Amino acid sequence: MNDRIAHAIANDSMIRLFGIEVEEASELLTRVSAVVKEEFLQLHELAHGAFMFALMDVAFALTVNAKLDAVAVQWSISQFRSAKLGDNVTAECRLLHGGRRLMVVDLVILGSEGRVLAKGQATAIPVGEAAPAQRRC
Repeated sequence: MNDRIAHAIANDSMIRLFGIEVEEASELLTRVSAVVKEEFLQLHELAHGAFMFALMDVAFALTVNAKLDAVAVQWSISQFRSAKLGDNVTAECRLLHGGRRLMVVDLVILGSEGRVLAKGQATAIPVGEAAPAQRRC
């Protein structure tokens, strides 16, 4: 884990709010997890989509900011199962493309028994370096 990741973990309010544990974090792969608490449940007593997204977002942020500052510009997520009270939920983020202008990641959320609960993809743009010269078509 590098200094940028350690700084991000220490200063990310979502990590504290949801009690997220960072299991592994690098520029290629990040794995985080949290236990579904009562305050994270929605109307049907299942893990709220915002909780699931928060796990993905933290994994995403640690991955794309591992080398330079980057921000999300696009998310696509499909959630086909949910978690219940007391379940340990894990989010993984894998870097698919780490270009100068765009970064693309694959996201997955796994339930307590290793079943896939959600999958997604997100795109970030690096903001920590000078923008490349623009070309006209």
